[in-house]
Amino acid sequence: MTNNDYFPPPEIEGGWRSTNPSILGIDSKKMEQAVNYHNHENATSSYGGSLIIIYKGHIVAETYITGKLGGPKPWNKQTCNDIKSSTKSIFGTAIGPFLQEYKAQVNLDSLLVGENRENSLIPQIWDQPITDERKKKIRVKHVLSMTSGHESTEPWLAPSLRHHKSGYNVPYQMYEYCFGWWYFDGIPAQHTLLFEPGYGFNYSNFGLEQMALAVRNITGEDVGLYTSKRILSPIGISHELLENQYIEMPYKDDRELNYSDHPGWGVGGSTGCNAYGADQSFSPIGYNSIVGSTFRCTNRDFARLGYLWLRKGRWGSTQLVPEEWMNRATTRFKQVDGKSPMNYGYTFWIQDEWAPVPRDTFASRGHNVNDCYVIPSLDLVITRQGNDNPPREQRKHFIKTLLEKIISALPKNND
Repeated sequence: MTNNDYFPPPEIEGGWRSTNPSILGIDSKKMEQAVNYHNHENATSSYGGSLIIIYKGHIVAETYITGKLGGPKPWNKQTCNDIKSSTKSIFGTAIGPFLQEYKAQVNLDSLLVGENRENSLIPQIWDQPITDERKKKIRVKHVLSMTSGHESTEPWLAPSLRHHKSGYNVPYQMYEYCFGWWYFDGIPAQHTLLFEPGYGFNYSNFGLEQMALAVRNITGEDVGLYTSKRILSPIGISHELLENQYIEMPYKDDRELNYSDHPGWGVGGSTGCNAYGADQSFSPIGYNSIVGSTFRCTNRDFARLGYLWLRKGRWGSTQLVPEEWMNRATTRFKQVDGKSPMNYGYTFWIQDEWAPVPRDTFASRGHNVNDCYVIPSLDLVITRQGNDNPPREQRKHFIKTLLEKIISALPKNND
């Protein structure tokens, strides 16, 4: 069996294969040093964390650390951690089969809001006056590439008062917030875009959530259910995901911890959910899986996703995601002017500027360093879960150093 032919069975049937790293030509001492570096850094030792390294289809390193200050106790193979914004890449993966299945109705150049209710992918936004005329120019490709112009700041834990935009009267729920119909004191509202769609970059959840609503409108299915059927269950991630959408999303504390013994999706705006400042009132738009964050899974399941990405959307003999889509999603997005100002594709980060990390590296990245790095040229997947988020430069140093240490342990010719 070649590496390209291997795909791990579900965990209840044995799961991932593992091996002594030295059998694959790995410098075991250097690999141990890389794992120790991960385990002893404050980002891991404080609130816990997990690291899995998949090389040529084998687990060559796996570690679970219970934090000294909080987090899952104990942190182990069954711990399901919220992978935060890495959820975006799961949604982005599902967009591949979605665009293929519904190509007669939608493509990357389709207008999301449109010029009127009749040609809108999200006609619900026309229930109130459009808050910014530029929103009519947002295309599917813009929200997936973070070039739609939406604001970034999230009101998850905002203690401030909520206000309707002048002339609007709606529930304080997720989509009503995404559309710009209400806002928090002191937090940028979504009623005005930062720039003309396609002519800038700003990392944000809110365009993606509107895309998620478009997917639900077209498929008739909650996005979590749609993704589970087409992506998660086929690769061996627990079937419970199909039924176990967790509604309660109160964080454990102000560190934004969210973990469980069970996998599941967050559902925006529903009763008991503190996301987007929901006031538990009824939303006529309805609830949907949040696609910008809130997906919980074990690290071994996270590695399955990374392995699917490594194999360009194929699992066994089945092409779950079009290979062309995986190639496009993991390539820098080019704006209307032909420029690629950010190392971002369609919901994936492109790590092409970190020497000596290979230029074909791409990643999903989430708050609290819930990251997955895929390096096709090395047949390598690295998944990391955690519950502590260092300042930006410290985070970058931690991950870059970890990747360099892992890569230095691999055989030089990678044969």
